[in-house]
Amino acid sequence: MSTRETLTLGNERFHVGPWHADPAIAYLTIKSNLLEPTPQGLQACEDRLRKDGYSSIITAALHPLEARTFFDAGFLEYDRLRVLSHNLGCVTMMGHSKPDDVQIRKAKKADRVRALEVDKLAFPRFWRLDAAGLDEAISATPRTRFRLAAANGKAVGYSVIGRSYTQGFLQRLATHPDYAGTGVGSALVVDALQWARRRNVTRVLVNTQTDNQRALRLYKQLGFQLTPTDLVVLTKDLP
Repeated sequence: MSTRETLTLGNERFHVGPWHADPAIAYLTIKSNLLEPTPQGLQACEDRLRKDGYSSIITAALHPLEARTFFDAGFLEYDRLRVLSHNLGCVTMMGHSKPDDVQIRKAKKADRVRALEVDKLAFPRFWRLDAAGLDEAISATPRTRFRLAAANGKAVGYSVIGRSYTQGFLQRLATHPDYAGTGVGSALVVDALQWARRRNVTRVLVNTQTDNQRALRLYKQLGFQLTPTDLVVLTKDLP
């Protein structure tokens, strides 16, 4: 497979495709109404990926309940993410404003390439998004807000927030390294939170790597609180 596709195996669905950092690694996302896949469904998915020539699997971030079947099937923890929550009771900048030359506007479809250029600079290789990953972030919820921060025609940051009923998800936030600490990231987050509150969202969730102290500090400054539940990214070789 050269692009991501949905595998329907019995009553279960898995979204799979090549991992952006290595096309020999399959990137796997659960696409099912079930909280966790069945052992039979996961085994069938592994067999299909092995047949398609993949050497290993890496999963999207999983809730611990989703991960149980994966652990039972021999998957190992690759990384862990902290989850933070904002109840939207108070949305303020809590710090300095963004530079005057930076404008935040609605992102167009043509801006996706520019956003990915920022993403590539903002994240280590493992956590970068490719075009398919950004498309997934934008389409993950029924309603989405995709915003671009630009200075003198140059993209310096972007955000993606989505909502499903009264639940919000800050799907992605990236700031150009040259603008780190200038208030661009804060402005994008506040823009996202205000959009969510106007639409009667009661809580916004976001996750970030456990060692991303800059992001954790930013979210806490803007009113997010750590939740007791971490997400896990899992991996398994396919001999």
